[in-house]
Amino acid sequence: MKKDLNILIIDSDPSVIAGLEKSLNYLGLRHYHAAAPGIDIDQLNAISPELAILGPSLKTETCLKCIHTLKIIDPAIPVLTSLDDVCNNGVTISTPFEGLHCFLPGMKPDKILMTIEDSLRHKAECRSRPDFQLIIGQSQEIIRVRQQIRKVCDKDITVLITGETGTGKELIARSIHYHSSRSKGPLVKINCGAIPEELLESEVLGFQKGAFTGACKNKSGRLEMANGGTLFIDEIGSLPLSLQVKFLQVLEEKGFSRLGGTFDKAIDARIVAATNSDLTKMMSEGTFRKDLFFRLNVVQIKAPPLRNRMDDIPLLIHYFLNKYSYEFKKKIKNMPQRVINLFMAYHWPGNVREVENLIRRAIALSDWDFVYNQIKIQETNQNQSAGIHPGNSANNTDWEDNRIKSFIKEEAFSLKKITRTYVSEVEHRAIRNALKKTRWNRKKAARLLKVSYKTLLNRIEEFNIKP
Repeated sequence: MKKDLNILIIDSDPSVIAGLEKSLNYLGLRHYHAAAPGIDIDQLNAISPELAILGPSLKTETCLKCIHTLKIIDPAIPVLTSLDDVCNNGVTISTPFEGLHCFLPGMKPDKILMTIEDSLRHKAECRSRPDFQLIIGQSQEIIRVRQQIRKVCDKDITVLITGETGTGKELIARSIHYHSSRSKGPLVKINCGAIPEELLESEVLGFQKGAFTGACKNKSGRLEMANGGTLFIDEIGSLPLSLQVKFLQVLEEKGFSRLGGTFDKAIDARIVAATNSDLTKMMSEGTFRKDLFFRLNVVQIKAPPLRNRMDDIPLLIHYFLNKYSYEFKKKIKNMPQRVINLFMAYHWPGNVREVENLIRRAIALSDWDFVYNQIKIQETNQNQSAGIHPGNSANNTDWEDNRIKSFIKEEAFSLKKITRTYVSEVEHRAIRNALKKTRWNRKKAARLLKVSYKTLLNRIEEFNIKP
């Protein structure tokens, strides 16, 4: 290990930084910089660290934000951290990136040196890989996905990944491959929805010279290209029935034949499939084979929609802000609070991909108003599709004079009655808004409204509030 290794220490406690500097000096490593956790991405880029140490006083979210920024500059940079997920699990698959190594408080200098040397060896391996693992977030839903990945990655079994568009199904597939024993083999992707049906079979299976007009030479298909590695079949719900039979043969017999071929070829590839289609419904309609589904569905991983993990939005905002500010060489213009509030309340039908595209567009155009208006238009369209219109009584914020006059005309009118009715309607609106904001998570809504969970359940039943 070279002695002029450029090391960056990040911590908010000067005494922690001083202790780490002393340990590095003892090891003969004297080329280092110290920085606070809020260091700007341009400053980090100017330092160009070869290794980073995150001090133990940093909170989990602060650590993750520092890792985001470091990995944007250099995806392969080793990061030493005391994050629980890294130190408790012994593997970094439970965090958004790999290349993280356990660094505990009070670690002896010789142990620090060993950890640094291990991390640099791992860095050399990572240089040959793309920046594949970007499953950003620390919500329970995302932690569950990472746990599932960890359980299946080293077992050579077929995996089916389901979820809505934009939820990161391909990222899950890549993570499975690069943490498996096949990681040194190829990862080959085929998108069944992007290739015309008449070309799909030859693209997947390949063909022999003379198999059809224009087949002037032998051509390997994606299956052969994936030999020794992983074949990722995206949008498998778009696979025609004729090809479903052939994929079933591949899964059952581990062999296939090219178009125009006269003999079967053995294939050694792991199959990972993904879909945003309802395969159960397709089976009942006869458009997807049951036997193929059961072969694919050995293990199923569900990519959660963003509306079910809204707590991850601040981390997503931080990551994409830094990523595209760095990519477009633009100074970060902080996201206005009104836009952040809108991000936290929006339904996100396009999931993480929609968040990424909006932030990328805002930075490219240097215009947060555009993003704000874009979400407002989308939200209006959603409300209209759901039958919610501005004129509905549940959405009015003011009582009109005519409404009050109608009460006064009633024989049983009283100030107590009109007050009770008004309060009841306001409560109804407040509860509905809180439920909408928390995506119908009633415990979170109760905390937001500062009432007990039981009280909220009683009110929901009383007002007959339904999604």
